[in-house]
Amino acid sequence: PMGNGPANSQAESRMPKPQAHPLRLPLLALVGGALAVAFAPIFPKMAMDASAIGPIATAFWRLSLATPVLLAVWLMARFLNKSSRTGEIKPVSIPWLLLPGLLFGLDLLTWHLSFPLTTAANATLLANLEVVLVGIVGWLILKERMGWQFGAGGLLALAGVVILMSFGPEAEEGRNPLMGDLLAMLTAVWYASYILSIKRVRRRWSAISVILATTIVGAIVLFISAILAGETLLPDATDAWLYLILLAIIPHCLGQGLIVYSLASLPASLAAVTLLLQPVGAACWGWLILGEALNLPQIMAGLIVLAGIALARLGTLE
Repeated sequence: PMGNGPANSQAESRMPKPQAHPLRLPLLALVGGALAVAFAPIFPKMAMDASAIGPIATAFWRLSLATPVLLAVWLMARFLNKSSRTGEIKPVSIPWLLLPGLLFGLDLLTWHLSFPLTTAANATLLANLEVVLVGIVGWLILKERMGWQFGAGGLLALAGVVILMSFGPEAEEGRNPLMGDLLAMLTAVWYASYILSIKRVRRRWSAISVILATTIVGAIVLFISAILAGETLLPDATDAWLYLILLAIIPHCLGQGLIVYSLASLPASLAAVTLLLQPVGAACWGWLILGEALNLPQIMAGLIVLAGIALARLGTLE
């Protein structure tokens, strides 16, 4: 007992000391990634304000300008470790590989169309309802287990959506908040479908390969959509080009990259809740940069939706 003190102290001194705050860096990366992705609705609005470019064209440039960066990362990964899962591992049918890109292109199509019609906060918040939709499909079709939090969270989020759409921004010239909110909700449907398709494709393809293929296919979908819609593809102002480059680098490359990096080290429940900073960040950036102030009912409705999404996420992680 008392006589064993020095021996115990020596034994403890030889034991490896636990790393201090091992989750600090991944958590900071996740927070930074969520706040970077929150710029996704901001830069398109700024580009459209600075030039005559259309919303679909801004989505096209987001993916097109990000493609060279992702391609460089993909080539570097294959060069550094040719035997790892950085490239395609097993043969897989081409339609399955193309499907995520098609769905992601449709996701950005409807989301960017909502930007001129509603606020950045509403567009981002309603698009995040994909959590509830993925959970419903996982429960009904994939037979995944759900906790009670999922049902409660889904109902809470739905109530928040009703309030949010009832007390949304007033209609102005060129703005239709109701249509914008509906397009954002349709975005949630496309994004939920995209997430489900990724689950299948990721069984045989690496993350960087899937992201690169998704970006290229999505850009093709958006290019065709912009042409069919008669939009102007090339912005006529230098400022607009700057905003489009920032759109490709900050939300798409930097934001998504930081999130992917952090998810390897963080508990799923912590990561899922932390990612709710994205709609909060979009609301803050929209207020600070675009002057899109929120009224009290919108703030309360947004908090209700966030709480519902958080509960739904926790319910799918049991």
